Amino acid sequence: MPDVLLQKEIKPRRVTTLNHTIARGLSDPARIRILELLSHKPMNAEEIAKSLGNGGVKKATTTIRHHLDMLKEAGLIEPARIIEVRGAVTKYYSATLRVFDCQPPPDLDGKSSRLIEDVSGKLFKILKSLYEDKRFLALDKDAKCREFLALEIVNGALAAAMGRQEYREVATQKK
Repeated sequence: MPDVLLQKEIKPRRVTTLNHTIARGLSDPARIRILELLSHKPMNAEEIAKSLGNGGVKKATTTIRHHLDMLKEAGLIEPARIIEVRGAVTKYYSATLRVFDCQPPPDLDGKSSRLIEDVSGKLFKILKSLYEDKRFLALDKDAKCREFLALEIVNGALAAAMGRQEYREVATQKK
């Protein structure tokens, strides 16, 4: 009989909804940096190349265009504006996914465990009401993707809430 050297229950600490197309779009660090840039303002390939270069990441504009194609294919960016100047078309893109380039404080989970517990109780109530909503039940009649769909809806609601002017005012308040 083997000796057990380690055994413990591992609970997820983060939830992210991905499919293979999105994962492929996020598979390059430069694309993640591009998403972070585009989450602040629409930019074209030349502006992205310049901004990345200013941050020490040198990429040719043709390489940036390839990354933009991959991100667009994954649904992570969309054209926000297309302009024509002297017959040349320039596309400005915006991110459909918010990316935060931040380092959390050490032991965030431990230091915020009570807050996580409080918020999880509130989120449970939201998820419970979502699972009981007829509109939600109509989305996944055979219940194969119920958790994925619930998380996508909660993610969409979170993104919409963070896009509100009231949220920006609260998030930028200094105490």
